[in-house]
Amino acid sequence: MDCLSRRLRGSALQRLALLSAGESAADTTTSGPSSFDRLSGECALRREPSTNGLTNGHSKKPAETSQIPMSVRELDVLLALCKAAPALQTPQNAKKLLRQLSSYMIESFSQRFVSSPFMRDAEPSPWECLTESVTTALLSIGLNFPQFRPEVMDTIMKYVRRVLGYIEAAIDVANIAALAASITGFLESCCKVANFWTPIERAGLVENLREILSDSFLASVDAAFASMRKFQRKGMGQWKHYITHYDAIGRPLGALLLQQGLMKFLVASTSLLVSNSAAFYDGDVLDVLMDGHGVISSITQDDFATVELLADVAASGIVTVDEGTYNVTAGADGLQQLSYAVKAHALSAYCNCVVLSNAADPDALLQWLQATIADPVQMSNFALAKAAVKTLAILSKDDPNNGKGFISMLHRFIVEGTPSREVTKVAAKCLSYILHRSSQDAIITTLNTMGHILSSVNPEKALTAETLQPFEQQTIGSTLSLVSNSDEFRHYVYCNVIETIVGVAANSKDQKMISLADNILMQRIGKVTSAVTARIVVGLAALIPLSPHADCKAIFDVFNKVNTDAVLQDDQALLEATLEAQCILAESITKDSQLYELFLAYMLQAVAAIGDQKKPVDPVLAVREIEQYIRPIAITLGHNMVDVNFALRLGLTPLLRDFWLNCVLNAISYGSDIANKHADSLKIIARYTPPLIDGVMEDRSFDANLDDDSLLKRGMTPQGIVEHKRRLMSVLPDDEIHVRTLTYPRTVFLEAAYTLECMRAEAGGCSKVLAYFVEPAFKTSDAGNVMVGIAGRVTDIYISRILMGSYPDFSASSVADQLADVFVGCCHRLEKVQVTAGLMADRIIATAPSALCRRPSLFALLELLTLMWASCLTEETDEYATRSIFTSKRGRVAIEMPDSYQFRKQTLKNFHTKAKAWVMKVLNIAPFDLKSLFQTYLSEFEDEGSLGHVSLGRTFALEMGGTVPSTDRRLASIDFVGDSSANVASDFVKQYTVRQVYRNGEPGIAPGTETRRPLTFAALGHPGLLSSPSTDSLQRLIAQMEGKDYTVGHVPTADVRDMLRKAATLICSSEREQGTLIRHLVGLPFAVFTKNAIKVGMLLWTGVMGEKPELSSRMLGEIARNFEMTVDRKMGLFAEHFTMYDAFDVKMEYAPSDKEQHNLEQQTALDLLLPHLHLIQLLSSHYHANRHGNPHIQKIFLRLVRIALQGLKTATGHPLAREARFQLVLLALQVLRYSTGMTERQQVKLKDIILSAALSWFKFPPRWSFGGNRLQVKAEAHLMQDVANFMNSITAIGGQSRILRARQDLLMLLMENEMYRLATWLYPLEHSRRHHMLPSYTAKPTNDATLCALLPVAWQEEPAIAVQLTHRFQSERLKHEVRTLILNYPEKVMHIPDAAHIMLGNKLSGDITFQLPYFLYWAPQTPITAATYFLPAYANNPFILQYAMRSLESYSIDITFFYVPQIVQTLRYDFLGYVERFIVETAKFSQLFAHQIIWNMKANAYKDEDSQIPDPVKPTLDHVMTRLIDSFSDEDRSFYEREFHFFGEVTSISGKLRPYIRKTKPEKNQKIAEELAQIKVDVGVYLPSNPESVVIDIDRQSGKSLQSHAKAPFMATFKIRRKTAAETAEHEALDRHGRRQESTSTVTKDMMQAAIFKVGDDCRQDMLALQLIAAFRSVFNSVGLDVYVFPYRVTATAPGCGVIDVLPKSISRDMLGRDYDMGLYDYFINKYGGEDSIRFQEARTCFVKSMAAYSVISYLLKFKDRHNGNIMLDDAGHIIHIDFGFCFDIAPGGITFERAPFKLTAEMISVMGGSIDAQPYLWFEELCIKSFLVCRQYVDKLTHCVVLMLDSGLPCFKPETIQNFRDRFVLDKTDREAADYMRYLVKKSYGSYSTGQYDRFQHLTNGIPY
Repeated sequence: MDCLSRRLRGSALQRLALLSAGESAADTTTSGPSSFDRLSGECALRREPSTNGLTNGHSKKPAETSQIPMSVRELDVLLALCKAAPALQTPQNAKKLLRQLSSYMIESFSQRFVSSPFMRDAEPSPWECLTESVTTALLSIGLNFPQFRPEVMDTIMKYVRRVLGYIEAAIDVANIAALAASITGFLESCCKVANFWTPIERAGLVENLREILSDSFLASVDAAFASMRKFQRKGMGQWKHYITHYDAIGRPLGALLLQQGLMKFLVASTSLLVSNSAAFYDGDVLDVLMDGHGVISSITQDDFATVELLADVAASGIVTVDEGTYNVTAGADGLQQLSYAVKAHALSAYCNCVVLSNAADPDALLQWLQATIADPVQMSNFALAKAAVKTLAILSKDDPNNGKGFISMLHRFIVEGTPSREVTKVAAKCLSYILHRSSQDAIITTLNTMGHILSSVNPEKALTAETLQPFEQQTIGSTLSLVSNSDEFRHYVYCNVIETIVGVAANSKDQKMISLADNILMQRIGKVTSAVTARIVVGLAALIPLSPHADCKAIFDVFNKVNTDAVLQDDQALLEATLEAQCILAESITKDSQLYELFLAYMLQAVAAIGDQKKPVDPVLAVREIEQYIRPIAITLGHNMVDVNFALRLGLTPLLRDFWLNCVLNAISYGSDIANKHADSLKIIARYTPPLIDGVMEDRSFDANLDDDSLLKRGMTPQGIVEHKRRLMSVLPDDEIHVRTLTYPRTVFLEAAYTLECMRAEAGGCSKVLAYFVEPAFKTSDAGNVMVGIAGRVTDIYISRILMGSYPDFSASSVADQLADVFVGCCHRLEKVQVTAGLMADRIIATAPSALCRRPSLFALLELLTLMWASCLTEETDEYATRSIFTSKRGRVAIEMPDSYQFRKQTLKNFHTKAKAWVMKVLNIAPFDLKSLFQTYLSEFEDEGSLGHVSLGRTFALEMGGTVPSTDRRLASIDFVGDSSANVASDFVKQYTVRQVYRNGEPGIAPGTETRRPLTFAALGHPGLLSSPSTDSLQRLIAQMEGKDYTVGHVPTADVRDMLRKAATLICSSEREQGTLIRHLVGLPFAVFTKNAIKVGMLLWTGVMGEKPELSSRMLGEIARNFEMTVDRKMGLFAEHFTMYDAFDVKMEYAPSDKEQHNLEQQTALDLLLPHLHLIQLLSSHYHANRHGNPHIQKIFLRLVRIALQGLKTATGHPLAREARFQLVLLALQVLRYSTGMTERQQVKLKDIILSAALSWFKFPPRWSFGGNRLQVKAEAHLMQDVANFMNSITAIGGQSRILRARQDLLMLLMENEMYRLATWLYPLEHSRRHHMLPSYTAKPTNDATLCALLPVAWQEEPAIAVQLTHRFQSERLKHEVRTLILNYPEKVMHIPDAAHIMLGNKLSGDITFQLPYFLYWAPQTPITAATYFLPAYANNPFILQYAMRSLESYSIDITFFYVPQIVQTLRYDFLGYVERFIVETAKFSQLFAHQIIWNMKANAYKDEDSQIPDPVKPTLDHVMTRLIDSFSDEDRSFYEREFHFFGEVTSISGKLRPYIRKTKPEKNQKIAEELAQIKVDVGVYLPSNPESVVIDIDRQSGKSLQSHAKAPFMATFKIRRKTAAETAEHEALDRHGRRQESTSTVTKDMMQAAIFKVGDDCRQDMLALQLIAAFRSVFNSVGLDVYVFPYRVTATAPGCGVIDVLPKSISRDMLGRDYDMGLYDYFINKYGGEDSIRFQEARTCFVKSMAAYSVISYLLKFKDRHNGNIMLDDAGHIIHIDFGFCFDIAPGGITFERAPFKLTAEMISVMGGSIDAQPYLWFEELCIKSFLVCRQYVDKLTHCVVLMLDSGLPCFKPETIQNFRDRFVLDKTDREAADYMRYLVKKSYGSYSTGQYDRFQHLTNGIPY
């Protein structure tokens, strides 16, 4: 057996022993011997030692068994068992081992060993190794198993007694040597486990050891080993080896080694007395004593004698060494050092005794220390020197009076004793320890004195014998003299002084002292020799982690200067020292350190600064200087491990970029000699360097940025240009023609990029080179072609390294990570990146196909397919959305996609094609591994998307998994495989199924993962998978399912899922029908009734019915019963409380449009409706699958559809409910058509129910859709088409009934209209495609005759349907007929507010007589409609007025608050006081409402801005205002006075500014600031324009005067606090019954709000315009239309006075021209980047959405004066219109320049894609059309808002205003015609010449740019 094999065997045995020792009692109860027993049996049997032949208890003769030679194997087993002893778990094993080891222990000193060279592996000798191991094992057993402690003690004492007896016997030299080695091992073991004994027992053992180590024995030991060394004796060969080996390891065999063992045991024994910590060795206890924690300074009387004994032994050890008792011959350096080690241990032990009691003499200890420290020879031993100075420091703790003496002693030692560097560090620490107990002045004096020594030419004269004083105060004479004054000696002194300064400062942990030390050392730089400077640099490096940041920066500057000077002076030693110091510092500063970023930035800045001198720099010197930083930078960066992107977070990219640029400028480029020399470091730096691009978005900006970089201007000489181009052409010869045309900055940049990326490729990364192509400068042009060449070269290098197989950077796993990144590049938003990445992926896969057989790469590919599919699907699921980022945590990939869906689809197509080629290439060579990964991918999925979810990655995995690989030559050779499309999918699925069944056992959560296990059923006849469940398990599950509260959100979805899975598994595995479990399995999802619960339920129900068909009827019955329960309880679809409110029924807000709120409302509605939709789809599927089976199934369905259809009559009318409602109708039609056994009467009855249910949808107002899900609308349109076709197919049923036929005709007419509307909504621009959504049958013409003929049918079915016909069809005759029916039968429509409005019209007509009392009970109107009933046109009829009052009072104040201007205007006609009463009564509930009323009444009291012409309504307003104020309570009055006083003070500033109108703007601003400073902000005050927010402070310096010729408007900023309702989680927004859960918690936000205060300007018209814009916002929100408006607040507070909110983060279009001289498109490019950038596209989308909304509003309200000063742009890119002084029927100055419907200029078109065929522009057109279509539905209510303001005197109103306003809605046109009309208006606006003319006019007259 060779040495290696023997060591391997020993390691294996030790491992086996440890494992067997860890066996528990349960493990050892099995039959047969245990592992531990078998291992123990490998040792030779030992007999108990005989007691015969004992003299006085001591054996005169060794036991017989020790003479049996021990083999190497036996020794290995024994040592392994000893190593395992501390790990023993059971007393049985411990006892066995104890008995076995005891026999070895007792005779270990006389053990004989087989003569073998392998015995030498027993370190350091077999006898010491055996004794130490066995003793340690026994002591460990005694500690861990106290019951065996006596037996262990007995064994130890037997060993001691036998050793004593053996010593007395006549033994030869070899026996003495073996005995000495054994005792040494025994002592070492005692030191390790000294805590086994009590203090008294340890004292007794020490006594025994002293007896053993008698002088005579020690003398005989020395004599024996001396004899062995001197003479060659027979049989002593092995001992010659051991003696030499002991000498080599610094432990010469002899008396000193034994004495050292005894002293170490003394240290351990005293350490356990002095500290409550574990045992200490090698002087460690001194550190504990210095630290002071856990030190015991007093002992009991019982321990005093023990301490006294130990102190005597320690003292004798010190004296023995000092007196030279042992024969240490000259030149025997090993024995000399060993003697000093003995003394070191003795000093430590004696120090412990001094700390413990008076038994030890501290003065004696001090004398020994003084003598030792004064002896340079002794202090040359590190252990002794360390023990001496530490002991001195400990003594100073109890002797503060001698502190100065101790300090002086250490000073003299450091300066004169020439200690080693390590000793100096310890001495400095001890000096700091002593100084810490002195004054701070002592530390300062010490540091300064050391600094003076460092400055002194003769450092030996810097100290005096008597005192320690600064250098300047010393006398010339000195009592000290040194033997040598040589330069070498001075250097030694300087180094020790530096070490002391560093040590004292560092150990003081005082920032001031550290700073002082920093300054002392920095001041000596350059004033000492180069070698000393190097040591100072090292010392400063050690202090940096402790120094203040300011000092760190200064030290870094010093380092930089030292580096520069050393390079200039060619001081190689200093350069190496500085480099080493920086490397050590780099190692010590981890990435979590506060200095990390500072240090890294310093080095990078230093590199960038190299060569930045005005005069030319020697390139050779610059290179040498750069070399000084490369390795430290690499070490520092290496701390980031796998975090290669940290530089981006810390903002270090520019510095790293400069590093590579400067390297290239100085010829350190890839392949150069210098680069090769530092290749390892440069590769590390490259790994952590981001790509060098800055992200500048334009080509010209990129060049300008490079030219601005001063670093790139270096070396820009003709020779430099030629050289850089030459180097670039040499590595890219194919691109020579392109390189020649490059500018100098581009050449250097590309060379740096080449060097960086090639180094990165060498380091194992190639994908980041793709990032350069994001830069527009590299998309085309010569630079782009060169970049392509660089990418190819980088790929070449990477491929070559792959082929070399370097591990781990180029292992398959690492390559897979890179390949995953390259795959991401294949899906990039830029085509150039896609092409480059595709070529790179081709080459990598061709070179290393195994890289695709790894999870990171394959999963990334599959997830990218899924993400790309999702990005394309967004067009259908979230129309006009701007989602650009798609991420996958599973694949750890993220992609950015442009807003062009055509580009997305093409990218998906290309990537899918490439992916298939890549996978097939690998599949043909590694089919099993790749398919296994596919199965893993398929098995890990989220349940959330398990139903109706498309994952292209999973689809692709299934397709590829079934492909026949070319390696399967049998199948591949079948000729007709391709013709039949046969594959191995069945085999793939079989393997997948087997893996799923046996993968993780029963269904649940996989251990250690969050991936849910797939459900597995027990296949019938498949034994062993699932056993029959026990009764207990069934009962437990049932109890668990019954004991839950299944209210939404109360039970986690995971818990529900787990319970259902268990139930399904138990049902399938049970041999009996588990009725209770079936009931719970079906009922639990219905109880929770969320979409996820129903999804899981459906999956399990179908699984159970598939596994056990006999349970199908039972399961279906339970499903039907629970479905009927949801109808009865009005849950989900049948929730009558859940509806889509009228846009004027909800609270209007002056706030920007909120897409997130739309998404939340949409998701909330879907959460409520989807459970029923999924259930209906399941029922439909199950009906068709089983309708010809069990006849009871048809009965179940007949009952179910009857009940469900009845429920539809009261079901929700939400737009998103359309699909579920008609899906249920379709199911009923299918049941009607296909069910057998129904009589004709039953069929007619069911058809009647179906017609009623289908018609019930049309009792609601016509609905578009909600949100942007095109798939939803398409599904609805196709579904209605199917319903219509099915309805036609059953015309014969009930064909004899005229009523039934008429109702069917009515339904078909309404469905046809609904399909036309949906087609218009889906395809507002595409006339041809809309026909796909229309009925396939010939529909009846829709004319007045047809409509009027069907009107009675509609009225008889449901009067609401008849009323809503007037909104669906443009027919005056129809409206007249409907009104007639309402007049004749008012009691039937009292629940319909629209019916009242149809009956009343715009005035009270004479045919309304007996109907008037019905208004007392009629359903309330919206507040704005109700307010119109106060107009004179309704003749103040009491019934109508009471109806109006009741309507207003039925709404909350939050809703009526919005209509304050209209309510104030109705006071003009309030002759009976109804409005006055409403105002006064409402004000009692809301002070904010009262304040707004008061401000509005003040603003309307006069017709002019100067309050000279009173309005006729003024007396009424004054009366109401007085009554209102008088009605205030004391608290309300106080609030009113505070608020109006505060606002009065603010607005009065405008009046105080009037004298300053002609002064400069700074003077006016100063005046505003003075006035604002005097305003006190009272509690609760607010800005009138922000009643929801409270003003808490004013920005006193924010005042700005605004330009005005005769008025003094100004702007100021306020700090406001707003309380908003906390966001409600989706599942909490609605309960299962559709009731909205209002949030009761609020969130308080502080923000700044700027406002403009005007005096002398009538703000009421702006107020009206913005109120209407807010109303339009609510209209758009009512259908979730994704457009944007921002109705900011304007509040008129008095005649000609008002406050206007300032739009945040916005700029006017004219400011772009004035201040930045750029157009709209240039602004977008400059602010958001090029058109390819995501930010630009997102901003463009925002622009499109806001343009569409404001364009439609501008047209309808006829906004004029739309010059660029009145158009704003916010930070997100939205366009916002302001200043509505000209609207409706007036224009500026009567000029009719603006004849276009709205403003749409060429620059706006440029932003929206640049052409009318661009996708953004088409979006604009579609959104304009949809906005217009939605607004048409609310024309009456919008008109009401305007009608009530006609008498206000606003100049925008003319007699024809209302008619013109209504005409602009083109109400005579159908929806399709209206859509075409709106598109015509868009084209008209774009082509309008007048818009440009008006902009030119404004430019000429007012200087407004265009």
